[in-house]
Amino acid sequence: MFQARLVLRAGGRQREIGRMTQPSGHDDDQPNRKARVRTSHAPPKHTRGSDEISADVLERVVKTTVGEQNFLHWFQRRCRFSVSGDQLIVHVPNPFILNWMLKRFRTPLVQAARQLLGTSASCQFEVDSSLIEDESASAPLPSGGPESGSGAASVTVAGSQSPAEMTAGMATGSPNSTDSSHSLPVAQAVRSVQRRTAPKSSSTTAAQGSIDELSGNARRRFRTFDSFVVGECNNLAALAARHVSAGPGDRYNPLFIYGGTGTGKTHLLEAICSETRRCFPGRNVMYLTSEAFTNCFTAALAARTVPSFRQRFRNVDVLLIDNIEFLDNKRATQEEFLHTIVQVSDHGGQVVISADRHPRMLTKHREELTTRFLSGLVCRVDALDPETGRKLLKSLCASSKAVFSDDAIDCILRRCSRNIRELQGAVNQLEGQFLLNGRRITAAVVRSLLGGMEEECRRLVRISDVEKLICEVFGVNAVDLRSPSRRKAVAVPRSIAMFLARKLTQSAYREIGSYFGGRDHSTVVAAEKRIAEQLAAGAPVGLPVALSCRSLNDLLDELERRLLSAAS
Repeated sequence: MFQARLVLRAGGRQREIGRMTQPSGHDDDQPNRKARVRTSHAPPKHTRGSDEISADVLERVVKTTVGEQNFLHWFQRRCRFSVSGDQLIVHVPNPFILNWMLKRFRTPLVQAARQLLGTSASCQFEVDSSLIEDESASAPLPSGGPESGSGAASVTVAGSQSPAEMTAGMATGSPNSTDSSHSLPVAQAVRSVQRRTAPKSSSTTAAQGSIDELSGNARRRFRTFDSFVVGECNNLAALAARHVSAGPGDRYNPLFIYGGTGTGKTHLLEAICSETRRCFPGRNVMYLTSEAFTNCFTAALAARTVPSFRQRFRNVDVLLIDNIEFLDNKRATQEEFLHTIVQVSDHGGQVVISADRHPRMLTKHREELTTRFLSGLVCRVDALDPETGRKLLKSLCASSKAVFSDDAIDCILRRCSRNIRELQGAVNQLEGQFLLNGRRITAAVVRSLLGGMEEECRRLVRISDVEKLICEVFGVNAVDLRSPSRRKAVAVPRSIAMFLARKLTQSAYREIGSYFGGRDHSTVVAAEKRIAEQLAAGAPVGLPVALSCRSLNDLLDELERRLLSAAS
């Protein structure tokens, strides 16, 4: 059985760090064939034998014995050869490549030594750490995949990597660097490396470009604060976003922005990204969705490149994550994200997060994560108020090619008053109509076009759909809604369910009352009247709900939107 003891010498002391064992019965386990392993941190001095045989002759003989393709992929510009007495010395960057050479090329290298130095010659392997820098320069690391990093990539399975990747992993000191006897064939490993290899640049611009490729932002057009319309519904969030852009990491860390769909959260994150890159070109700014973060993390797990993943995400100066609610029930990803934002924040970086609800409502997130969100500044972005909606619509109309009358703007606001995306879609529809016939957009045109679309998109809402949604939002069950109980926790959701059933289903009062526990039609009439009065007074909900709604008006608008979008 062949044994090679690996010894490191540093600071005048010697420490044995392990043994590498060659199985008995190996085809290379021949008598009189010796292979010694020695490590050093400086290139060994050439002996007299080194001067007698030139480097070209050494490389030519080794190329002949190991094969031209193997030599190109595993030896050329990655290893160094020298001769000392009757020994052919092969200098490699680290012990992992050394072990690979012992397993795959020991016999050919012994043959090469005997061709050069005689039948009594042997082959010796030495670890030369100075080859690490040379290797990094001659074989660039990947920069476009989740396993690549701003520095060196980590080592996974030594048998399936090229020397460039193994050397880089030793340079980073990755704890996950392991050796495997189940190695891939050389050609397959080389093809894998070639597919993932891209030129590396140490400049900030190149690093930022690789981050954009990772998060899918290479072609994304980021919006700015100039195109963001500020109003009563979003003034706090806009002010906090500008403050963070002016001094990342100074205050409000993390900044948590939440609100409903189409309220401008993503616009704010993109504006922070654009402004920070403009004001601080040397900062490393990363914007991505929580889905992209999850995909990169799972890819790193599959490729066993988690240290490289962490190096990339935890060394940024500004980290912007959109739609954090995607991490619901993803416990492993949540833990990794928690450590990521802690690392970024503790080292002076800025974290900005957006979600569709308050951190306390992220009930499927780890408590450590939600409390971290609450430790910064939490800003709510409400649905468009009338004044802000008008300002936004005028801005959209001004950038459009169509000509809009004042009464057309009022008509659009009445039909699409709560959602920025709906406003944008309405303007696009009317612009297309204008380009088609060249007619000025008036209120009559708006009513004709948008009204016809509403009729085509109208969906059927059933009383059972209303009941199911109310139970989900208020945390009650259908038996409670139909029971005779008059507790507030049951009576209020029941009244709202009757109000929505009457408005959206057009069912008769008697039919609605019969569905909710066999009640009389007068009960449904009283519930409808009561809810209408509370809406007119702008009353609060008065009960905890699973939605980020301040008032009863907001709650009913959101419930109605969900019912119409989910109904069939």
